[in-house]
Amino acid sequence: MVESKIEEEKLIDFNNSTLKQYQKWEDYDLDQDLVRGIYSKGFERPSPIQKVAIKPIIDGKDIRAQAQSGTGKTGAFAIAALQCVNKNEMCSQVLVLANTREIASQNANVFIEFSLYMGINVCLLSGGSSVQQDIVNLQVNPHVIVGTPGRVDQMIRSGYLKPDTIKLFIIDEADEMLQSGFKDQVQAIFLSLNRKSVQVAMFSATYEEEELKISEEVLKNPVLIDLRQEQQTLAGIQQYFINVGDFPKGNQDDLSIKLYTLVDLLKKYSFGQSVIFITSKLKASYIYSGLQQHGVPCALISAELQQFERGKVLEAFKKGECRTLVSSGLLSRGVDVQNLSVVFCLDVPPENKKSTYIHRIGRSGRFGKKGVAINILYNPEFNNLTKIMSYYNTSIQPLTTECLEQFQNKDNEN
Repeated sequence: MVESKIEEEKLIDFNNSTLKQYQKWEDYDLDQDLVRGIYSKGFERPSPIQKVAIKPIIDGKDIRAQAQSGTGKTGAFAIAALQCVNKNEMCSQVLVLANTREIASQNANVFIEFSLYMGINVCLLSGGSSVQQDIVNLQVNPHVIVGTPGRVDQMIRSGYLKPDTIKLFIIDEADEMLQSGFKDQVQAIFLSLNRKSVQVAMFSATYEEEELKISEEVLKNPVLIDLRQEQQTLAGIQQYFINVGDFPKGNQDDLSIKLYTLVDLLKKYSFGQSVIFITSKLKASYIYSGLQQHGVPCALISAELQQFERGKVLEAFKKGECRTLVSSGLLSRGVDVQNLSVVFCLDVPPENKKSTYIHRIGRSGRFGKKGVAINILYNPEFNNLTKIMSYYNTSIQPLTTECLEQFQNKDNEN
């Protein structure tokens, strides 16, 4: 257990919550135009995280929330933030940071959809888009700004984004945002805000020790919400492994046997939509090319693609035009694909990145649906998988033909 300066009794467990849980949108006394937008998107009642996370933000409290992917974290902070916006003040009041362009775009769309009837201006700032267009968009002083750290920091330093009017600062995927790759930019953005009055909300599916320590320095008397996400994620997903033996010729980078195993599975069984995760961009490209050569239609999404190319691939996958997607990691966080049924993991994250495993397999167990995760691994890689099983107190079973046929029948029924 990570030692924390924040009092343990403030930790909120959903099963024994000391926070009031709001069961209906009407219970929050929300702006009626906001409620109208929520209902128009088909959200009839709050999800578990929304039941406890919205009100503290509306009440002006700092918050650190942890909940499983796909449980409605984005909706929670979007609804709360929109309720906090003063529509009569033509200035930027809410700033939301996300770690990838895809997640930032998705978050911005949620804000736009919920605020459809509110007359609130939402602006998206992310790398890969036109800087000049961003400058034009900022000139109207949008109420809500959603963006990636690099572009937001650039707009602040160049004077086009006025940080002094921001009253609510939201950090999505906070564990990733507070790690070395983004930490300096996020810190620079935070220091540019009015630290005496700005309210901070952090949301993530996982937190490591380093991020917890940083959050203690940033948050003021926060409400802590922990929905025990690991157990919720793992409980909703059937986890399996296939041991494909030792490294071919002792070469740990040789993926040939994993590729043949994957091809065999994808050709023999209909998995619906599936995502194949592997850490390296180079290895992802190899798997993608190998599947294509063996007659398995698929698409590739990685950081090497231009933003518009990634957007096209992701949109096609969401629409069901593509059934199999190979990812070097971009899709393991935040991006919603509602019909995804199976996740293939072709490697195991190192011990200091074990939460990546949760993010990966969580793609298949979203929105209350049951999912399947299949790990295809060489024998020496099982040491890390065993550590993950021990850390999360979970079981990962050998994949048998019987399991595959059982899953096949369920998939056909759906």
